[in-house]
Amino acid sequence: MKKVRILALVSAAATALLLFIFLNSLSKPADTDTANIIVAASDIPADTLITAAMVKMVQLPAEAVVAGAISDQGEIVGKISNTEIFAGEQILRAKLISTGESGSKTLAYAIEPGMRAISIAVDETAGLAYMIAPGDRVDIIGEFLGREPSGTEETEDTIKISHTVLVLENITVLAVDNVLDEDGKISSDKPAYTTLTLQVTPKQALELSEAEFEGQLRAVLRSPVDTEVTGKSSVTLNDIMVK
Repeated sequence: MKKVRILALVSAAATALLLFIFLNSLSKPADTDTANIIVAASDIPADTLITAAMVKMVQLPAEAVVAGAISDQGEIVGKISNTEIFAGEQILRAKLISTGESGSKTLAYAIEPGMRAISIAVDETAGLAYMIAPGDRVDIIGEFLGREPSGTEETEDTIKISHTVLVLENITVLAVDNVLDEDGKISSDKPAYTTLTLQVTPKQALELSEAEFEGQLRAVLRSPVDTEVTGKSSVTLNDIMVK
């Protein structure tokens, strides 16, 4: 009888100890994996250039991190939101876009700040046999027909004279027709195009518009490693003939 009582006391003590350990484990937070993620510090409207003040780093449980979330602030600052991002929302790569990159989904985002986009008409010859693609850099030649005095003082006669001018140099092609993808139309079943959209300064846009209105334009493809601006002046047929 005494042995039974001792066993009962030992069993009760063991049960109490196990219960204490179990309850104590419940009061401690379970160890979980966490990750540092960038979220919006405030509401960020669509089409907004993101600054460091607009975002912050937070620590979240790993299972709460959304696919595509960013942990490096450098991948976000300087990008543009292509949709509204709400305060506290994890910032996803799909909601960001860079300006000035060929291959952008819309032309507006492909234009660098301070620059403009303008299209010129081309054909197979002026468009380099349809081998130009977005991201290429070109020079634009303008061919103009004017009149000059004949050189005889007794008359007011004039003669026609042609001028070929290097209108613009080292200009980035943003699109061919409505294609912004960096492959352009070169590898498509119908590689022909009728327009080139170029990235220019506001002043260059005016010059290009006037040049196209008064003459004929031709694109000259540059090497991707050649950025030199020559500043060459115009030439006439006489300049070529007297060589």
